[in-house]
Amino acid sequence: MTWAEASGKATLYTYSVVHRNDLPPFADLVPYVTAIVDLAEGPRLMTRIVDCALGDVYIGMDLQVVFESLDDTISIPLFRPAVP
Repeated sequence: MTWAEASGKATLYTYSVVHRNDLPPFADLVPYVTAIVDLAEGPRLMTRIVDCALGDVYIGMDLQVVFESLDDTISIPLFRPAVP
């Protein structure tokens, strides 16, 4: 395995809406969308969909990466609907 730069573009492969999760920090996020996305470069990634109403999420939607900072050294990739 090697590091490779990615465009940040993806397509929603599948998803599930989580209505209950008692584990921190997820309890504060419910309901949320957990998803598997196909990166434009080929690999699949498990993530969350953000900045999108639950009823607007659909398989095949175009997505763009956003990063959530957990601390000064760790950020995680999340995805939101791509702006046309």
